[in-house]
Amino acid sequence: MGVHIADVTHYVRPGTPLEKEAYKRATSVYLVDRVVPMLPEKLSNNLCSLRPHEDKLTFSAVFEMNHQGKILDEWFGKTIIHSDRRFAYEEVQEILEGKDGDFKEEIFALDELAKIMRAERFRKGAIAFETVEVRFKLDDKGKPLGVYAKVRKRCTQAHRRLDASCES
Repeated sequence: MGVHIADVTHYVRPGTPLEKEAYKRATSVYLVDRVVPMLPEKLSNNLCSLRPHEDKLTFSAVFEMNHQGKILDEWFGKTIIHSDRRFAYEEVQEILEGKDGDFKEEIFALDELAKIMRAERFRKGAIAFETVEVRFKLDDKGKPLGVYAKVRKRCTQAHRRLDASCES
């Protein structure tokens, strides 16, 4: 299993105006109707976006794991990845709920590993700090019309303990 994040250090060098601005912003800000990125859009949405079918500079953590979630080997380093597919959370959820789709076997295998690893974290005393995610309904001019809770389809064990209506 590989976990890859964009390597912005290739573009954001220490002591540069870009680095100073990114440090000042600290993080991207997610507003109701848009995102104010920590880095300029050309970096955030283009060079550092892990879009499919493009070589991207990344920092990677690669793990060899067994079916019980035990890490057999690990490697960390700078890489170049060329992904085949990008998924939205909703697309993966639909596959987990039975819809056919790309990488179906891999998605189910990763979901099973996630369940095993999550159970182990809670067995060792992890605390779930997750909260309900709030969404806003906006009109075509961006004026708020209402607020609603985002439906969480895959629930953690902590959610199930707190909310009996939470689905598995």
